[in-house]
Amino acid sequence: MKPLAIVATGACTPVGTRAWQTACAVTARQSAFTRLQMPDHIDHQASVARLSAIPDAEAGTERLIRLAAPALREALQAEPSVWPLERPMMLFMALPQRLEELPDGYIDAGRFQLELPRALDLAAEYLPMRVFEGGAAAGADALAAAYQFMQKKPAAQQVLIGGVDSLADTQVAQSLYRRGWLKVNRHSEGFMAAEGAAFVRLGRSAAGGQECALVYPPGFGQETAPRVGSADLLPGTGLIEAVHQALKAANLNADALHAFWSDIDGSPWRGSEAASLSAALAASGGLPAVDDPAAFVGQMGTAWLPLMLSLFHEMRQAARHPLMPQSLAGHTALQSVTGLDERLAAWVCAWTPAHRSPT
Repeated sequence: MKPLAIVATGACTPVGTRAWQTACAVTARQSAFTRLQMPDHIDHQASVARLSAIPDAEAGTERLIRLAAPALREALQAEPSVWPLERPMMLFMALPQRLEELPDGYIDAGRFQLELPRALDLAAEYLPMRVFEGGAAAGADALAAAYQFMQKKPAAQQVLIGGVDSLADTQVAQSLYRRGWLKVNRHSEGFMAAEGAAFVRLGRSAAGGQECALVYPPGFGQETAPRVGSADLLPGTGLIEAVHQALKAANLNADALHAFWSDIDGSPWRGSEAASLSAALAASGGLPAVDDPAAFVGQMGTAWLPLMLSLFHEMRQAARHPLMPQSLAGHTALQSVTGLDERLAAWVCAWTPAHRSPT
């Protein structure tokens, strides 16, 4: 199957309530980190990134819906707009992984599927949804399922993938703190809980214009142990496996890559993995330069994959700069994401001239 084209995106993050705002903030190296009081110790405050417009009292499923609704609306209304929906559009949605410390039903997938269309004043049948509950790699599960759907349904022209997470939800953050994953002693050691949502509309062909952003199927890997909460240096075998799968799916060599997007967060284990990956890619030039959106938006959990696709798609602004326009044709990015468990995923995005876009 030919690669799917990114038609439109939407995002809602602490640094911007639109995809273009988030992209501009990340490019300008801006952040929205604040401090969240942890229980039992008056001097224990964790660095988190939260949406100040959402009251602290809104938590769990309700908070996820508040995060997801504006991002989904943006993805549907962005040009070429499909709003209001005239026919059903399939949505593959990544939701947060379950934490055993939280009460049953704290994240209710069934309620989310029912309430999200209502938040946009849509009938549920116009937004059929398949949910993937898991870590950050759940977004890649959603992308893989979207590819399978488009292959089985040749009449479908577009599909939605999305992700929403709130690691900065007070109860979730406190749970991570009790596990020892949220550091509070003056610095965060790289892991900063955040929240946000992102959606990507994928189509069989480009939306028009001079360039077209393509996304290829993801590859998956698994490390021998979870990363967070461990000081051990991991060998990076899972990351290497995922990257090789992603490069094979895109039929590209590593030396064709111009950028490497990752949720690398400064922890020793991630640096070890990146070094191992660079060594594995040495024959084709090694690891490309690493860009690190997590340093500005925090850890986005299951929202990672659609958010990074949104950031990549918003590079189109560079082609329209009035003073320093840049050509995006040929720009390729290897993106990867890791979660709070052993699973990880990688995938490739590429800009190509519109006349060469898939049909």
